[in-house]
Amino acid sequence: MTELPDLGAFGAAFEDFMLAMSSMAEHKESEASVRLREHLGGDPKELPTTAAEFPITEHPNLQLAIDAVLGEAEIVGFTTRHMGLGSIGLAEIVAGRGMMGPISLGPVQYTDVEVGDGRVIQCIASALFLSVHQGSAFALVLSRGGDHPMASSSLKLEGVSANQGTVSELLRELRAAMREHNVFRGRIISLHQRGQHHETVSVQFHAVPEVERDGVILPAGTLERLERHTVGITQVADRLRSAGKHIKRGVLLHGPPGTGKTLSVMYLLHAMAGRTTILLTGRGLGLIEQAMAIGRELAPATFVFEDIDLVAAERTMEFGSEGVLFELLNQMEGLGEDEDLLFLLTTNRPDVIEPALAARPGRIDLALEIPLPDDDGRRRLLALYGKGMHIDSAAEAALVKRSAGVSGAFIKELTRQAWLRVALEDRDTPTGENLLNVLDELLEQRSTLTRRLLGQPGDEAAGGPVEGPFPAMLHAISAAGLPVPPASSIDG
Repeated sequence: MTELPDLGAFGAAFEDFMLAMSSMAEHKESEASVRLREHLGGDPKELPTTAAEFPITEHPNLQLAIDAVLGEAEIVGFTTRHMGLGSIGLAEIVAGRGMMGPISLGPVQYTDVEVGDGRVIQCIASALFLSVHQGSAFALVLSRGGDHPMASSSLKLEGVSANQGTVSELLRELRAAMREHNVFRGRIISLHQRGQHHETVSVQFHAVPEVERDGVILPAGTLERLERHTVGITQVADRLRSAGKHIKRGVLLHGPPGTGKTLSVMYLLHAMAGRTTILLTGRGLGLIEQAMAIGRELAPATFVFEDIDLVAAERTMEFGSEGVLFELLNQMEGLGEDEDLLFLLTTNRPDVIEPALAARPGRIDLALEIPLPDDDGRRRLLALYGKGMHIDSAAEAALVKRSAGVSGAFIKELTRQAWLRVALEDRDTPTGENLLNVLDELLEQRSTLTRRLLGQPGDEAAGGPVEGPFPAMLHAISAAGLPVPPASSIDG
């Protein structure tokens, strides 16, 4: 029988071999490290270095800043045998080796980043920048950072120069340029996590249909109170600051489904045009702190969290001990009181979130109920959605009376169904009689589910709304783990 080799001796020999190979490799300087040493005029190992890390979501902003500040720099690309595995930073370039082998010069690596409205920014993924700043030669290395080598969880800039303050000054200039050229400013965005361990973060840009003021039908005085606390405070923000009064504020819109909460939010987003708006969604619940940082950087800003009751309960969360609503309220507490930051929250179930708000007082300073429309409200809704129809006064009175207890969304669907019927029958314009016929069908027992989806109480809940969310589509789909559509699909 053949004897097995002495694995202990073999292991020691193999270790000696690897040390020898490593020693030989250290003495073979790479092309990239040669370029770095020649540009700096000295051994980079002996020069002071400074580093900064940025969220991957800031890649387009960092690229625009690099274009503005480092436009004259020489850009040097580098590569290894398996470029996609591991990160090549300043230490690897100086050593001439990365995780996957020797480093050699190569083409600059780019990645395209969409920033909304069909615009794409070509961003440098990794490169070495060589230039001179105020008479001092410097080198900057852009690489991927974070704890996941297979995912771009962050970006890292590392700089080296004989002058210790040069790189720090460059990083300050880059940050200032990032604020100046920020692609998120004035836009409507949402943050999302992807990957098995949520290691990848992305930003989506949204377009919301414009809603005119007369398209928001609320009880008398409600819209005025909402405008005063949102648009009004922004208009007099400087006076309030001078008087030492806080302008950061939170508004909670609550009421049955389909009554106009989302519609009111959409109206405000356009009434306060120019603000950065961040939609807090189901797929970005672990990114509240990062979302707050973006809003604070780009203030004035608005945060929108629809159907907050869907994530208010602790049992729905995979992290934290108090749930996402507590996390949101905690983050709100850490923001400056004199910053023009507006929080808009909506819910169909105020009873679910009331305990959390009571435990964190002062974050939400205005709660407005958006109830089912009364007779006057339904009459106004019929006038709004029934434009172009032939509705006489008798039919209008019957429609208002027989539609008691329905939502604004119900009346909107009622008029749409009437137009659909006349189109299928090849007739010109719906009449009040057509609307009454459609109303009869929608109020039949077999239409119970449809009525619930439109915010109408079911027969078993006469006199009060049935529990059953009719949430904004953005939230409902993202909470289910599906791709989030543009915010233009939101319908209040």
